[in-house]
Amino acid sequence: MVAIGYLLGSIPFARLFTMRLGVDLFETGTGNPGAANVFRRVDKRIGVAVFVADVLKGALPVAIAWAMGAPQDLWAVAGGAAVVGHWYPVFNRFRGGAGLASAIGVVLALIPVPGIIGLAAGGTALWKLKSSGHSALVGLIVILAAAALIRADWPLGAEWPAIVSSAAVAAVIFARAAARGWKPGRKD
Repeated sequence: MVAIGYLLGSIPFARLFTMRLGVDLFETGTGNPGAANVFRRVDKRIGVAVFVADVLKGALPVAIAWAMGAPQDLWAVAGGAAVVGHWYPVFNRFRGGAGLASAIGVVLALIPVPGIIGLAAGGTALWKLKSSGHSALVGLIVILAAAALIRADWPLGAEWPAIVSSAAVAAVIFARAAARGWKPGRKD
């Protein structure tokens, strides 16, 4: 499950979708090979396509683990491996994106109803704030609150491990973004 998740997460859709345009994403905009950079600096339609593909590469390993009859804790491991693959893709010389779209795919596959609610809240925040970092934080908070309120069946067996692992992934995403120059309050 780890290998499948990592390899699917490593597919650099942003680079593949912009390659024919001759765009070097590492030299464009934020230098991040992800959907937000493509959307803002290359082409909005291609950016949406990259976002959808990155969401799917996060959700697909979870779906494969489920279809194989793997225990629920391996569903989360497969999804986590996809996010790590997006961060450090073997097919892109280990230079990856922030992992927000892939993490959204994992959440949607693991806890769909809270995931959809959080995605809607994060999308609304993105529309209003124009900051993917802030909207991701809003989405994460809403996902955790919605999951707790509707008592979602957490794949890890309990709410606290899911909350702690979600917070850890969010911390890594924000640390990686800060290392690349993103600062709270800056529109990105």
